Amino acid sequence: MAKTMTVCPHCSALNNVDAQRALNKEAKCGKCGKSLNMHGLVSEVSGTDLERILKKSDRPVVVDFWASWCGPCKMYGPEFEKASLQNTDAIFLKVNTEKNPAISQKLGIRGIPLTVVFKNGREFKRQPGAMQAHDVTQLIKHY
Repeated sequence: MAKTMTVCPHCSALNNVDAQRALNKEAKCGKCGKSLNMHGLVSEVSGTDLERILKKSDRPVVVDFWASWCGPCKMYGPEFEKASLQNTDAIFLKVNTEKNPAISQKLGIRGIPLTVVFKNGREFKRQPGAMQAHDVTQLIKHY
């Protein structure tokens, strides 16, 4: 069964989450037992949480860098979620650049939305702008 990774917003524990449980809104933290807030197979994480996941993941990590005030980011969100459902072999995360300026600066993010694919903890590809779900799939196709 496919799995994804996220960090519990309540206790900060790193969790491997069964994809079906996430889709059924039944994902719970393995440490504290509280619900994990996921949208499809996408979870929102902080910059620190992103770095933790990158260190542990042996699968592609696809990250949507966004902000709440960004119109194209809002349009892209549902497509990014759809892409997560079509690519269960990857981990899909969202990082709010307003709340996490340090990671944005560290990665040299100059515009949003920006999708970055990481491989073995390192940046593999990046694509600026909103995309359709199939474009995201093409982005990670050659991982």
